[in-house]
Amino acid sequence: MERAPELEDVVRRWYAAIAAGEGAFAEQELSRQAGVLVVGTDPREWWPGYDLAAARFATQIRELGGQLRAAPGDLRAYREGSVGWAADQPTFHLPDGTALALRLTAVFRQEAGAWRCVQWHVSVGIANEEALGQELTV
Repeated sequence: MERAPELEDVVRRWYAAIAAGEGAFAEQELSRQAGVLVVGTDPREWWPGYDLAAARFATQIRELGGQLRAAPGDLRAYREGSVGWAADQPTFHLPDGTALALRLTAVFRQEAGAWRCVQWHVSVGIANEEALGQELTV
């Protein structure tokens, strides 16, 4: 396993596309292979397969219309052969100044010389006390 700065750049391009409201980016950059999955922060955002994932992700990016500005956190990516993954704790800034701290993981596969996303997962972390009703060692 080796560090993959080129995949860190891919994630930054995703952030830029989201910030610019460029929904077509999702349609172009998701893999068309079986097994693609996009998971968002809303419990209903579980989109398996290219057709559903690309359509919904692209639509939401367009609906946001460039309203979000993403700032990477501690973005790191790694690769092993033709598979790579990234993890980050980005902050998305809303037009009213609200900062939304997120957690991101993404998996990529090299296809015809380009990195295509096969899995994208964004979540909002909540405290164990809130989720489980008790404090756990962190």
